[in-house]
Amino acid sequence: MISKHVFVPVLGALFGALAVAVPGIGSGGTAQAAPADLLGGFHIVDCRTHDAAQENADQALASKALDLIEAHDIAKLNEMMPALKAALAHAPDVPAATEKCGDTVVVYTEDVTKFLALSAYLMSPQSPLKGSKVEQRPPLPYPLLAFIIGWTDYENQDFAAAHEVYVKGLKNDPDNHALIMEDTLTLAELGRSEEALTQLDAYMARNADLPDVLKAGALRKRGYVLVELHRWDEAEKAYSDSLVAEPGNEIAEGELEYIRQNRSSK
Repeated sequence: MISKHVFVPVLGALFGALAVAVPGIGSGGTAQAAPADLLGGFHIVDCRTHDAAQENADQALASKALDLIEAHDIAKLNEMMPALKAALAHAPDVPAATEKCGDTVVVYTEDVTKFLALSAYLMSPQSPLKGSKVEQRPPLPYPLLAFIIGWTDYENQDFAAAHEVYVKGLKNDPDNHALIMEDTLTLAELGRSEEALTQLDAYMARNADLPDVLKAGALRKRGYVLVELHRWDEAEKAYSDSLVAEPGNEIAEGELEYIRQNRSSK
């Protein structure tokens, strides 16, 4: 059976444009409704303390490691693991969110559409923060670092370590597509396919409007887990549905043939 990681060239989009804000978490890490919380569908929390120099250094390290993933240089990634883990330790265990810092709203995203939408809302007459400045900053690097470390652990077949680091990354970005996809594979390798399916289905329910290429990938992961559970009819449907979203995908077509062969051998 074919098992594939998230396609590496799309990771820039996954760790930038698809970052999802979640309900207000205060600077102390406990849930609280900041004055601007749930503003026009955007979740905004009180300003948090950031070490910009450290975050920039961690981002540079993540970018270097991502190049090694693209080159599939596991040996060099293994050499970098202590530094990568030290960088990930800087991650807050609360979800990243838009922050209100004085008269400025800081948006951590590379999604220009999201940034412009929030800017337009803040300037609208109905906004309680009308007149606030809006500042765009790059997403924090910690979900990407979690992906890189977990990906490397998976390649080294240390699936327990991979799952542990994905859990860490998901604390900072609970709906990160790449982390959910990789953790789905990892949980299956750990014999925890039911748990993988529950997590994946919940993610897909929360994100019903995924772009076709990401929806197709999620459906292939769903099919993979269902095959592990020998739920052949559901697996066949998942792979077939993925081909509607992404026609001609060779992985899905190969898995459908695998399902047919296994059925015929029973």
